[in-house]
Amino acid sequence: MCLASAAVGFGVAALVWPGRSTTPPPAGRKGAVVRVDTDQRVVALTFDDGPDPRWTPRVLQLLQQYHAHGTFFEVGQNVTAHPDLVHAVLDAGNEVGDHTWDHPDLELLRAPQVDQEITLGADAITSAGAPSPKYFRPPKGFTDEAVGVLADANKYRTIFWDLCLERFVDHAPDMRDAVDDMLTRVRPGSIILAHDGGIPDRTKTMEALPMLLQGLEARGFKMVDVTQLLNDAQHVNR
Repeated sequence: MCLASAAVGFGVAALVWPGRSTTPPPAGRKGAVVRVDTDQRVVALTFDDGPDPRWTPRVLQLLQQYHAHGTFFEVGQNVTAHPDLVHAVLDAGNEVGDHTWDHPDLELLRAPQVDQEITLGADAITSAGAPSPKYFRPPKGFTDEAVGVLADANKYRTIFWDLCLERFVDHAPDMRDAVDDMLTRVRPGSIILAHDGGIPDRTKTMEALPMLLQGLEARGFKMVDVTQLLNDAQHVNR
C-alpha cells in the first residue's frame, strides 16, 4: 500500500526531480521521482493497484468532477481481467503506468523474476490496447539496486510519491481532520498516491478522495498526471 512512504515520502531531497541534493539516494532509487521542483501550484495524482470495477469508476467520476487527471499504475493481472476499465481510464484523459504483473515484493525476487514482472505488466497494458507505459512504480515502493537497474534497462522512469492518502485516512478517527492534515503538507510539485484497487475494501479512500480533490482545488492546485507535472517542471527549470 503506502509502506514506503515513511522512507521515501515526506521530503527525501535526493529523490526530488530535478535533483539539487548531493546526498546519495538509497539503493535502487537513483533517478527516481518523488516530487518535482516547481514554482507552479500543480500536483500529480497517482492511483495504484487497479483497475478494479468496485473503485476505478468512482475515481474516474471524481476526477472528471474536479477537472483533474492522474496516472494509474496498474497491475497486469487486473488489466487482463478488466481491459474495459483501462480504456475508460485512457478515454477520460488519464495515463497508465506499469505496476508489475501480480504485485509482488520485488526486492525478494531474483533479477530474472523482477525483469519478468516488469515485462509482463507492460505487456498486459499493451495487449489491452493501451500505449506502452513510460513509467514504472514498484509495489509498495519497495526496491533495491537490481530493481532500479532493470527498470532503467527497460527505459521506464520510476515514480514514487511524497504523500499517500491512505497513510492519513485508513486508521484516522476523523476523516476530515486526516484529510486537512494531509492538505497542509501538499507542496507545489507533490506526487500524491491513492489506490483504486488492492485490498478488498477501499471505502475510506472513496470517502476521503472528494475531500482531498475539493481541498486541492480550493487551494489553487492544478491536478495533473505525471507527464504534465514533469513537463511543467522542465519548463520552469530551464
